[in-house]
Amino acid sequence: MEDIRLDDSIRLEMNPDGIDHSDMLSPEIPKAGPSRSQPQDGIAIEMPRQDSDSSSHYFDKRSPRPSPPTRIKASGFMPKQTPADEVNHSLSQSVPAPVAHPIPDPPVHDRYWKSLYLVSMAGMFATGFLSWIQTDEHQLSKLIDTVHTAIHSHIHLLAVDSVIAVAVSLAWMYLLRRFVKLLIYSLLVSVPIILTAMSIWPLVQSYKGKWGGNSSQDKAMRWASIVPAFMSVMWIWMAYRGRNAMGRAMAIIQLSCKILGENPALIMLSFGTLLGTIVFTWMWVGMFQSVFLYGRVGTVRGVPVFYLDWSTWALGVYFIIMYLWTLGVLSGFQRAASAATVSQWYFYRHAIPAVSSEDVMDAAVHHSTTILFGTICFSSFAALMIRLPILVLPRGIAGFVHMFCFHFIASPIATLTHPLTLTYAAVHSQPLIYSSRAISSMRFIDTSGFGGSTHHPRAAYRLAKMLLSGTRAVMALSLGVAAWINTTRGGGSVGASLYGYIVGMIAGAIGWAVLGTTEGCLGNVVDACLVCVGSEPGEGSHCREAQMVFGG
Repeated sequence: MEDIRLDDSIRLEMNPDGIDHSDMLSPEIPKAGPSRSQPQDGIAIEMPRQDSDSSSHYFDKRSPRPSPPTRIKASGFMPKQTPADEVNHSLSQSVPAPVAHPIPDPPVHDRYWKSLYLVSMAGMFATGFLSWIQTDEHQLSKLIDTVHTAIHSHIHLLAVDSVIAVAVSLAWMYLLRRFVKLLIYSLLVSVPIILTAMSIWPLVQSYKGKWGGNSSQDKAMRWASIVPAFMSVMWIWMAYRGRNAMGRAMAIIQLSCKILGENPALIMLSFGTLLGTIVFTWMWVGMFQSVFLYGRVGTVRGVPVFYLDWSTWALGVYFIIMYLWTLGVLSGFQRAASAATVSQWYFYRHAIPAVSSEDVMDAAVHHSTTILFGTICFSSFAALMIRLPILVLPRGIAGFVHMFCFHFIASPIATLTHPLTLTYAAVHSQPLIYSSRAISSMRFIDTSGFGGSTHHPRAAYRLAKMLLSGTRAVMALSLGVAAWINTTRGGGSVGASLYGYIVGMIAGAIGWAVLGTTEGCLGNVVDACLVCVGSEPGEGSHCREAQMVFGG
């Protein structure tokens, strides 16, 4: 290819006929000027060595866009211009049309878990709809004690519990933003006192009622009263154990409040998740109570009794699993969107031009509902079906479960089901299994190399998470115990019910889910900061304040 360049007269569109060619260089003398790799600021035309009309033409990107475009034909040394209409006609015949390639779809992580969740959710709604059109609640007498009548007669109680949970969550959020230290120190003292009261109350109430404390539910209530007492002792022990990290735990919470103040879209995300949780909960309650209409009415010693089919109990378990899974998905969605927003603030808050919090949240929500939705479903399912049993099972059985799962996923099951794994997956946009392998090697997860638990970088983090989740645990336990006692002691239209524990579990789940949306608004920020600090190599340089409070 030969590079033929025009002098300034051609670039300025002057008339070539009025130019004196006597002062031009002869073709034998080499031109002085820029080399071939450094074209001058003008129109550069490449032509093949063979004389051909199908020469390629291009414009230098540094030159202003010409109007209209002109093709130049070589005639001796001085080229001649071609009219614009002829150029356009020639280009339309010689230049092929561009090939339109479809835009590739973005990668979707753990897509099979997304499909499994959506199919399971569709099955639950279909089952609930069929139960609604196939059963009639009027066929049951209000005097018969069933799961349906127990839930239906205490709908007002569940509604009051929902309002109380929302009010407490809003008050908790306001006080935490305004009086963080006062609220934290108040929680340190008030939580064990409330838990002790929640232990004494069901113990006393178990000896009252029409059964005189001899029913199976009364005995279960006495055994269940041990749980709040155990939680109170554990709270005091963990607070005393982490007393040396109290200052850094308070600094972590204050840093999270600062991030929350600079990203107000996180508060709107919390309110949106709260609204979605309440709406889904009441839709689920309506479908769940209609499932327990499948059965037959009999008599025992002249007393009408409603016998449930075994398929009804199976459907009830299925509905409970789907409800808990959906609560986990909603919580995981909030966690993933919050993690993406915090990572943007952590690494790019000083970028110019600055991106608004609303734009970052829109991108984070889109990322969580498309690319990462399957990972969210996988994480919530693993936490429900694997993490919860491991926490309850004995150590030997839990170790066998760890070994069994490791042969299939080649990743520690403890890190796979850990909430920080989903946070890492949202920050780095990776599948859950790859994130579990990466997070298992982080310094804040691996406890090796540290002399004591109080010197570990996660000591302050654990204490901060305990302080933030204290209100959530107390409210869920209080609402559940109150609903249980009210149902078993004749607070509904059917009087005392043997299925009060189901109403209590629903009330406790409402309190746990509602308070979880506001607690997660700040707790997810803490987790995201921890992952961002652990992801930085060396000492880190993006946020020195986070490095100091987390012990990085």
